[in-house]
Amino acid sequence: MPYFELKKGEVGFPPAHFADLDGLLAVGGDMTASQLVRGYQSGVYYWHHPMKHVKWWSPDPRIVLETNTFSAPAMNSESVFTTSVNTRFEELLRLCQRLNNDKEAMGPAWMSERMFRIFTELFEKGRIHAQEVVCKGNLVGGFFGVCVGHMCFGEYTAETIPGAAAFALVHAVEALRDRGIEWIDMQKETARVNSLEYKEISRLSFVDYCRRAGEGDQENLNTAAL
Repeated sequence: MPYFELKKGEVGFPPAHFADLDGLLAVGGDMTASQLVRGYQSGVYYWHHPMKHVKWWSPDPRIVLETNTFSAPAMNSESVFTTSVNTRFEELLRLCQRLNNDKEAMGPAWMSERMFRIFTELFEKGRIHAQEVVCKGNLVGGFFGVCVGHMCFGEYTAETIPGAAAFALVHAVEALRDRGIEWIDMQKETARVNSLEYKEISRLSFVDYCRRAGEGDQENLNTAAL
């Protein structure tokens, strides 16, 4: 099935069920904070080579964490790490860039300066949950995602000490559950850690939940303002 081509300035997305067998739905359009949020409200996410056109995906099934049923594994890092929320976000972004921006193997995990600015804008709008992990005063890992309604869309985990990323994600699940977030989208490879178990749900269920979870959110799908 051919993918859709989005024009510059075009808002909104085709229905997610039109994605091809690999999950590719559309290519092109604008990459802005507002468009990113629209995509998430529509059950669509971006994943593409930083030097090529934006690609928008909606595969079937989808990978998620359900905060209300999540069971944290036993961890040996409790006495080593401390964690905070949204206090060192810029530093966490730079850490993600340092760990993922490999010039010898540039790929979709690369965080461009454009995405750095978009995530910063979303942070300033209150849409980011950043779980930072500190050891001896130094940032050694973390997780962050974009919050839309009752959902969080995972973007990146990072660690410079083994176990820091899992520690961040486990504590993020707990913190997000406490603020009413029921699902965390974990489709992006950059958001996951191998030591945790995830759940697969159908695209139909995922898209329906994105729609319901975003009801009452401050941004409307048909507007450009955050």
